[in-house]
Amino acid sequence: MTDTSLFDWASAQRQAARQLGQKLIFPEPAAGYADWRQASALVASAALATRARVVAISGSQGSGKSTLAQCLQNTLINAGQQAAALSIDDFYLTRQARASLAEQVHPLLQTRGVPGTHDWQWLQQVLDEVHRGNRPLQVPVFDKGLDDRVAQREIDADLLVFEGWCLGVRAQPESALAAPCNELERDEDGRGEWRHWVNDQLQQHYESLWQKVDLWVHLRVPGFAQVQAWRSQQEQQIPLEQRMDEAQIRRFIAHYQRLTEALWQQRPDTPGFVLQLDEQHQVTEVTVSLKP
Repeated sequence: MTDTSLFDWASAQRQAARQLGQKLIFPEPAAGYADWRQASALVASAALATRARVVAISGSQGSGKSTLAQCLQNTLINAGQQAAALSIDDFYLTRQARASLAEQVHPLLQTRGVPGTHDWQWLQQVLDEVHRGNRPLQVPVFDKGLDDRVAQREIDADLLVFEGWCLGVRAQPESALAAPCNELERDEDGRGEWRHWVNDQLQQHYESLWQKVDLWVHLRVPGFAQVQAWRSQQEQQIPLEQRMDEAQIRRFIAHYQRLTEALWQQRPDTPGFVLQLDEQHQVTEVTVSLKP
């Protein structure tokens, strides 16, 4: 992996974009990276120059990855690309399918979110299709308020902006699974069956999905306490009768803690960017990695 300064990399991307005859949308260096519009311009420039088919945005709950994905989609469309934003959350298994997992494997699998609670085969098919240039793409529609899949839709795109909290996370070594990381694991997964099963799903099915990503954006937040606070803010966007209270949110977030913290500790996937965020969602640092 080769790191370089942001401005040196910007110069290289400008040159690559010109050589490919693509519209130049990279911001001037003086503009800074204080909001998602500037970050989107940075990432879009790299996506255009490298002819990426799948751009992945990985970040913890509440980090702003969905907002960034929408902004990046708009930036790419304005640059003449047929782009669409997609979330790994769209691929959650139905409530009934998760109930079956909860009965057959472990009760914690009733809760959506961890690897193994997505229709990874459908997701694999979509990623393969976009790389082949086939369109339109058939994708599921998941309603978080109802906690269930409600339909499917068609998207006409040759470039996907793919976002999700667990994108890029890799299976942990057995030694890392021995001790519980929070009260949920201690009280409801005392023998480690749930976390071992999730880890196996990562190794068997998800790590191969990450290899289909052409360009990465990793969002890094100050700490797990910030995840809790930002996820609580997100809950306010859900209809009142479907919202979780603070205790429910804490328990819900606990399902994600192990892999969120593991992702922060591992070396980020490349090529791409790491955007360090402060407590106000501002980008304080951009690290660029050119080579995988």
